[in-house]
Amino acid sequence: MFKKINCNVKIDNYEELLPTKSYGETVDGEFKGIQYKYVDFPTMQDLFLLFPERYRQDFFTQVMKVNRLIPPHTDSGIKTAINFYIKTDNCLTQFYRFKNNNPKRIQIENQTDGYIFDEKDLDLIGCFHAKDGDVWILDVTIPHSVLPLSEFNDRIAITLATPIHSFEAVCEMLRETGNL
Repeated sequence: MFKKINCNVKIDNYEELLPTKSYGETVDGEFKGIQYKYVDFPTMQDLFLLFPERYRQDFFTQVMKVNRLIPPHTDSGIKTAINFYIKTDNCLTQFYRFKNNNPKRIQIENQTDGYIFDEKDLDLIGCFHAKDGDVWILDVTIPHSVLPLSEFNDRIAITLATPIHSFEAVCEMLRETGNL
């Protein structure tokens, strides 16, 4: 469901480009939720060296910015994400399993095949506390949340994601290149 990766790619001087998607709401004129944008930085191509060459075209990069508690959800349009954390802002990423076969779920604007779940229908099965500079691989088809542990402003990560490959398949790719 998640694993820490040993990775030496430095992400400095990244440039945020056009927005791609956002999930959340506007409160008092300010967006609260998760925003994704295209991104560029000098060492971006080095991220793709994590994978055997035959799979590199199956991944894409974006910058992800989170500025509020994110309830249990599954991601839309991707199966696996590798997050290169730039600013973690003291948050816990929690993963869940369903307590029953019919959990309450809703979709918000821009969600396609992802859902938000009622925590009452979930059991906590694991969590991690990322630090700035950490790199984690996540199975985003499993319900997960972002829980601030103190006052919260911004959480920023460069995400390398795939809509094609499962968590286990990506872990195998990382093992093949010696990165897991």
